[in-house]
Amino acid sequence: MNSWVEEIIGEGGAFARCCEGYEHRPEQLQMAAAVAEAMELYRHCLIEAGTGVGKTVAYLTPAIIHSLQGKPVIISTHTINLQEQLIKKDIPLMQSAMPDTPFKSVLVKGRGNYLCLWELDQARGDVTMAGDPLFERILKWAEETQTGDVSELDFTFPNWNEICSNQDTCRHQQCCHFEKCHYYGMRKRAAEADLIVVNHSLFFSDLGIRLMDPNNSILPEYGAVIFDEAHHLEDVASKVFGIEFSNYRVQNILNRIKKRRDIAVTATELDMIEDANKRLFALFQDVPRSEFFFQDAFQERQTNNLEEAATELMSLIDGLNRQLADQDVEEDEDLKHRIESFRRMLGRMKDELHSLFFREHDNYFKWCDKPNGGKFVSCCLHLTPVDVSSALEGSLWCRKDSVILTSATLANSGGFNYIRSRLGVPEDAIQMVLGSPFNYKEQSLLYVPKDLDFPSEKWTYAEAVSKRIEQLVTASGGRAFLLFTSYRMLNAVYDNLKGRLPYKLLKQGEKSNDKLLEEFRKSDDACLMGVHSFWEGVDVRGEKLSLVVIDKLPFAVPDSPINRARCDAITSSGGDWFREYAMPQAQIRLKQGFGRLIRTKTDRGVVAILDSRLIKKFYGKEFLRYLPKCKGTMKMEDVVEFYNHC
Repeated sequence: MNSWVEEIIGEGGAFARCCEGYEHRPEQLQMAAAVAEAMELYRHCLIEAGTGVGKTVAYLTPAIIHSLQGKPVIISTHTINLQEQLIKKDIPLMQSAMPDTPFKSVLVKGRGNYLCLWELDQARGDVTMAGDPLFERILKWAEETQTGDVSELDFTFPNWNEICSNQDTCRHQQCCHFEKCHYYGMRKRAAEADLIVVNHSLFFSDLGIRLMDPNNSILPEYGAVIFDEAHHLEDVASKVFGIEFSNYRVQNILNRIKKRRDIAVTATELDMIEDANKRLFALFQDVPRSEFFFQDAFQERQTNNLEEAATELMSLIDGLNRQLADQDVEEDEDLKHRIESFRRMLGRMKDELHSLFFREHDNYFKWCDKPNGGKFVSCCLHLTPVDVSSALEGSLWCRKDSVILTSATLANSGGFNYIRSRLGVPEDAIQMVLGSPFNYKEQSLLYVPKDLDFPSEKWTYAEAVSKRIEQLVTASGGRAFLLFTSYRMLNAVYDNLKGRLPYKLLKQGEKSNDKLLEEFRKSDDACLMGVHSFWEGVDVRGEKLSLVVIDKLPFAVPDSPINRARCDAITSSGGDWFREYAMPQAQIRLKQGFGRLIRTKTDRGVVAILDSRLIKKFYGKEFLRYLPKCKGTMKMEDVVEFYNHC
């Protein structure tokens, strides 16, 4: 396979001949060779490929060759942006570079993304839909669409969950629309494809389905799997392998049953379930924190109240299920099928409530998430695994021929030990770290102020950070990403800087991320202030971005239930939670933020990390060693001089 790889992306290869401006990168060829070796030898592989390596083309080349020799190859990403880049840009480029080697690719999404024609027929008779202009637009679109993919819509339809494909309501081959079904059309295209692009969530959902019912799996049989943005795998797997039960869950199905005049259930009976659901979640409403363990928030008496409320809700759900089972619908196949789907939903809700309140689970913890803190708008109860490594060992590593994990930030100062331990990656996996081909020593400067106090929640600290950012932004002439570890600090600094800077301040949350980025790219001197989602996957090239400021080291929130549960598990097994979990996680996150600055070989700029712990704490050197090798300074004068010479 390696000779094929060389012919395609080697110096003067097929890719160079068809892609104007393509530059041969030895690191890219190294990565492609490693992926090819892993697939040929049926081994797993871990690769960190620095910014500019061209990792997408590096793994696509051997993936295509391998897929044409046997089973299809799955390519799984975390973000929609990367999926679109693969489908719309990278894979078409590979097709043009390999005209004599035709291959098929397909993007596969979860079934909730696809219009269900049977559900649409049912909705036509819904009086609440009649006359709705948005529903009329849906009907028109349904006549025109070839895919039924909701992403085609240029508007939001609030009742999409009532007309999309659903496992509980799907009639499979018995459906009168089966031959035209958008979901099964996608599955047919996937079965004929060589490359199948998915997201991590769908992949792990399918993995779980395969273990319970292989005949109902979403994806066809495949050989190798490539995970891009693999540093997200633990969080995604934890979510998929757990349970999430929101306060809207029961209400949504009750609303759907209420619409059915042909089901003999009184409004009073449904209202009783609705009230029981409200009483259960009201107990969580009184807890003033946004995230908390069940056991931390409730004393013994309160726990008894929880169990009583859950028992009442489960009993009423069970009673409704029995009522639906007693409905006389033998003459109406559509209604019979609808009732059966309602019963499956209700049965699953009862089982999940029982797991949340009455079962003890090894390796799982129970917690509550209220995104709006004290305001009870939404609330979700979780049953989450502490450790996914054992689950992945039995479902992924032992069952798949070759699994490739790659990212620009996959390793840390301890190599791959962190990611291997968290995901259970076998010891014999191929490991490779490829640095960026960019010249960071010439293109960038790292500024870490020595005179700032350690980060805190005090107003004085936010003011000090604001003043330092003002100095930095003045030196750079705007053109800055200001990255924060919390909304609290972002908002505090925004309030301080508003009106003090001659540059446009764009704040995350005021508009969609896409619109903020579009506005930033159109401006010559804007400053974009963001958290979380702007630390990675954002690509701004050229002079539009010349400064990245990071307010502090991105350690995870220590009292977050997920982090606490993982750290406690490490401690109880005799490990060091800080060195084994908190620090590696923060190192990867910091490198992601750093990576926003230099995106091409001509980019120049400053990364400012306003956290003196980098030079004053014992672990600071570990962080610095993991960052790209560049010039460093603790003096603002050096920053000003750098920009004067740009």
